Amino acid sequence: MTRRALLAGLAAAGTVAMLSGCTLASAITPPVESQLYPTIADAQASSATIQIPSWVPADAQMIRIKENSDTGDAIMQFGVPTPVTIGTACDASIATNVAPLDDTWWPQTLPPADQITCQDGWHIAFLYGSQFFAWKP
Repeated sequence: MTRRALLAGLAAAGTVAMLSGCTLASAITPPVESQLYPTIADAQASSATIQIPSWVPADAQMIRIKENSDTGDAIMQFGVPTPVTIGTACDASIATNVAPLDDTWWPQTLPPADQITCQDGWHIAFLYGSQFFAWKP
C-alpha cells in the first residue's frame, strides 16, 4: 500500500515537472527573436519572421528588430536617407514608457518625452542624424 502511494506520488510529481518545464524554460529564456533586414523589401518577404510596422518608411534601410513573441514587446532601429516625421505627440500618460527590451545596438539614452512621437502603439525617437529608434511597450 505504501509502495503504491509512493509510486503514484512520484508519477504525479514527474508529470507536474514535465508540464511546468516549458513555462520554466520560457521564464529562464524568454521567446525573444532578433532580425536584421537590409531593406523594407527584405522585411516584407515571405521568409521574414518578424513583421515590420506599416508606418516604417519605404526607403528604410538596415532595419533591426527584436521581439518577445509571448508579450509583443519589441524594439527596432532603422535608418532613412531623408528623415521624415513619423507619428504624432504621445499622450502624456504614456510618453515616459521605457523600452521593454535592450540590445547592444540600442542607445544608452533617449531624447526627452516631448521629443518622442507615437504611432500604432509604438514610441519613436529620432537620433544621430538619420536613425530612428522605436519601441513597443
